[in-house]
Amino acid sequence: MSPQVSIVGAGPWDPELLTLAARDRLARADVVVVDYLVNPAMLMHCRPEAEIHQRVAGPHGQRIGPKLDQERVNALMVEAAKAGRYVVRLKGGDPMIFGRGAEEAAYLRAHGVDFEFVPGVSSAVAAPECAGIPVTHRQHTPAVSFVSGYEAYEKAGLEVAWQHLANSAGTLVLLMSVKNCRANAQRLIDAGREPSTPAAVVRWGTRGIQRTVVGTLADIGERIEAAGIRPPAILIVGGVVGLREGIDWFERRPLHGRRILVTRAADQGARLVRRLSAAGADAVPFPCLGVAPPEDAAPLDALFEDLDALDGVIVSSPNGARALFEALRRHELDVRCLAGVSIAAIGTGTRDALIAGGLRPDIVPARAHSEGLLAALDEAKLADRRWVHLRADEGRAVLHEGIEARGGSYRLVVAYRTIRPALPALLLRSIASVDEGGEGFDGVYFSSGKAARHFLESASQGREPAALREQLARARVVVLGPVTREAVEALGIRVDRVAASPGEDDVVAAFVEGLADAD
Repeated sequence: MSPQVSIVGAGPWDPELLTLAARDRLARADVVVVDYLVNPAMLMHCRPEAEIHQRVAGPHGQRIGPKLDQERVNALMVEAAKAGRYVVRLKGGDPMIFGRGAEEAAYLRAHGVDFEFVPGVSSAVAAPECAGIPVTHRQHTPAVSFVSGYEAYEKAGLEVAWQHLANSAGTLVLLMSVKNCRANAQRLIDAGREPSTPAAVVRWGTRGIQRTVVGTLADIGERIEAAGIRPPAILIVGGVVGLREGIDWFERRPLHGRRILVTRAADQGARLVRRLSAAGADAVPFPCLGVAPPEDAAPLDALFEDLDALDGVIVSSPNGARALFEALRRHELDVRCLAGVSIAAIGTGTRDALIAGGLRPDIVPARAHSEGLLAALDEAKLADRRWVHLRADEGRAVLHEGIEARGGSYRLVVAYRTIRPALPALLLRSIASVDEGGEGFDGVYFSSGKAARHFLESASQGREPAALREQLARARVVVLGPVTREAVEALGIRVDRVAASPGEDDVVAAFVEGLADAD
């Protein structure tokens, strides 16, 4: 019997650390109850109709949605489950490490609701690792203790055994440790730990905005106050902290500390998000384009009824390639029916999508836009042929006018529509400025003018448009190609860099250069 509630660990923040099991549960959920320490971008794995509730206050202690206390969370899970809805309780890190997972499970059991646990990566291990601090080491310590640095446990009568911890030889990792950092350090010193013991505090471990402050038990409290460190953060105590100097890596990357929005469609932006994250950025999937079938599929289906009436097919995007293959399947055909038909692909991404489906294009222009394709057709002496163009519902007339001017014939077939996808409210709120209760952004990438237009529409929801414009004026904007630059600037958005190609390396390089100029 399938569980009615899944208590799921989302990991420390990095969306790449979300487990495959967690992603599966989110994709099936009817109701999601999520903690604020969960990356809102992970909610993109949910179905658009999923009902999402936020558990607690947002970043910097500012509420970004209706607050739910624990009693209401428990009742909400039971109510939804007994109504026949599948519930995911999404918790930061792992639900069993200071996450109330066991308490919530006991409540569900008491009310006759079946549940399961889906483990997640805990910040207790991931944050030190990304700070270059191993919690165990063969030459330093064979043990590690995870401790709550939060006084709520003491209020419940569960005092931390400071004497035992102070005299242990192992590494100490104290979670929820900013507010009481100075007091906890002093408790360890009073219990016998040497004041000179190395200590470090890591804020937002695994994020591109991670910060690490290193000191000793004697001064770590003062150091984090001087650095303005706020929750969430953990404290690591022990000799292993000294190893950071030789193996720290995460905060050395060129885009570290920068929050960058990727507005590509969800299924096309994942690789760029990974590449930006690998370069150190706090990369945020913020899809501003979605794909829907054409309002009328008849013109695409008619393509296969008279293949003798055309000489070539132009495919403008990977989505067009997918639409072509889906149409072939609908007609119970395969690529053999296109033998003798010239295939032109605009862009390497489109080329790769066609090849993946078993169709190798004859023409791929060096410049990935309509003008580049016209030049390639001229060079191949094919511009005067009969061409069918598979593209989205909106586009320029360059190919139409250019081919007909050269004596050829041009027929447009709308293979798909680009739409503005619905985005989770938590994700929308998260990109607002810090003053508005969000986290802002330092850069944004647009691959088309339509994506930029949809961004302005989506990101302005519930906000003053002028506030968004001010954020864009401070950020660095990277676009794909001169055509997109012209379209984005026509919307009143300054463009700082133009990526040489849609390849991820070129986009990352453009952000590295653009943000370096901003320093």
